[in-house]
Amino acid sequence: MPESVNGSMVNYKSNGDSASAYVAYPENGKSNRAVIVIQEWWGLDEHIRDITDRFARQGFVAASPDLFHGRVATEPSDAQKLAQALDRDRAAKEIDALGKWLGDQSYVTGEKFGVVGYCMGGGLALSTAIRNSQVGGCVNYYGGAPNPPESAQNLEAPVLGFFGTDEVERANSLEEILKGYGKQVEVHIYDGATHGFFNDTGDGYHQNASYDTWPRALRFFETVL
Repeated sequence: MPESVNGSMVNYKSNGDSASAYVAYPENGKSNRAVIVIQEWWGLDEHIRDITDRFARQGFVAASPDLFHGRVATEPSDAQKLAQALDRDRAAKEIDALGKWLGDQSYVTGEKFGVVGYCMGGGLALSTAIRNSQVGGCVNYYGGAPNPPESAQNLEAPVLGFFGTDEVERANSLEEILKGYGKQVEVHIYDGATHGFFNDTGDGYHQNASYDTWPRALRFFETVL
């Protein structure tokens, strides 16, 4: 039975600066495992908040950092500008600090947290798993492979990847690099789906692929966290 959830914006400290995130958690009075949800290039929009709520309804404490600091795009050209202007080092610190903040909350249990990201966020989720040993599992929706490839040797967490048939090369690259370093990785490619297929507010939404990935992602986090 899906849980009722509390969802709100919170402020936390990141490298001496102020950062913010949307946090949702079940109203069950229990401690729950944590998952960080990393945005697409549109920003912390209603779609990402909805995904965060969906994880919370399934019994996770879910948090999405506002990496664009209040800015949200609705046009691809604006989203591209925001993504290109993103300070990746600052974003990394904000994601890591959010993981630490979650670990300090009384309603969070477990020694490690999960990361899931979409589009731009998929690559950021993978980068987080590579640099942060507190990550227990990473789900990468149509994001990039490790860059540089040799950084994958630092990865400890298992990785689950979801891609459309327009990004077979990217999917294969992710799988080959991680397996080449002896890492645990599972990749699914969905026939007829394209980049952004999980976003039910976009033109690229693919219902069958989206519906298949959701329970897989939930089972993955339930297993590794």
